[in-house]
Amino acid sequence: MARYTVTLLGYTDPWNTCSYPWRMFLRVIRDLGYPCEWREASQLQRDADRPRIFICWNEPDSARLVESGLVRKDDILLQKLTSLGKGCDEVNWGRDPLGFFQSWTWPLYRMVEQIHDSGINIYAFGCRTNTELFPEKHRIATKLRERIFWIPWGSSLFSWDEIQSAHPVMDGFNHDIGFVGSRWGVPGRGNIDAWEEYMAPLLKNHQAALAGAGNPLGPVDDEKHKTILRGSRLCPILNAPSWRAERGVQDRFWTVFSAGRFGVVDSLGIYDFFDPDEVVCETDPGEYAEKSLYYLEHVEAQLPYIEKVQRKIREQYNYYTTWSSILQSILGEN
Repeated sequence: MARYTVTLLGYTDPWNTCSYPWRMFLRVIRDLGYPCEWREASQLQRDADRPRIFICWNEPDSARLVESGLVRKDDILLQKLTSLGKGCDEVNWGRDPLGFFQSWTWPLYRMVEQIHDSGINIYAFGCRTNTELFPEKHRIATKLRERIFWIPWGSSLFSWDEIQSAHPVMDGFNHDIGFVGSRWGVPGRGNIDAWEEYMAPLLKNHQAALAGAGNPLGPVDDEKHKTILRGSRLCPILNAPSWRAERGVQDRFWTVFSAGRFGVVDSLGIYDFFDPDEVVCETDPGEYAEKSLYYLEHVEAQLPYIEKVQRKIREQYNYYTTWSSILQSILGEN
């Protein structure tokens, strides 16, 4: 590995929500013993330095990085995959995100395909989602299956030692409901729809600590984030409608359970990782509220789920095992 430097690009603004996973990736990759740096592409200078494994998303994406002339023949690109990419700011999936994405063009996936077909050494990674429901996504994912790493989008808060020592938190609560995350967008783009359907019914007649951009407490640091979760009887797990349509499970699930707390999950993608007796999942908003309120009032019933999820997080569903596997696989082929 000493031949390569891992270079994370973009999102160095500490209050940009996209910076949280990048900051965790930097810590994890360094903890695993690999040379790793994090910088903006504008700060990058290439002299007689070592080859790099560039990790990109949208600032810049891999295509713009290639166009910049900073990529050399011995470098490796690793592109983050999401349904929307650069230039998709005005895209709106409306009231039927599943139908929308079934005819979507999947521009980031196509970009990786085109770069790969041009002969550049590119891989990709992203939150494990369903591909079979979406024809174009499935075509590209099948073609590039040896070069795409589908991962559990693990918590961006906890070190290896914290993950290994995690335990259920079953008392000492200060809030009925705790939520840390951005509340953003407009109907058909963002998580406003999910908030109104899944979250708003839980807030009636219950005291809540709501943090993150767009929420009363605003953005908070990692320690305050953990304190809010551990101090809450229930920590709802919401995904934007786009992620629910793709059956993805984002950071919040892994963070809540790593903190020792519990929430009902709103995405069927959770069954890619856990058996039905290991989690509580509900996609219907009314049923979601009913189940959530039951566990809010019966905290003791949360315990077996927290224990089962934490066990799997310790053993396999964390960024340390994920990035060790990704980097070993890439280096084994190069």
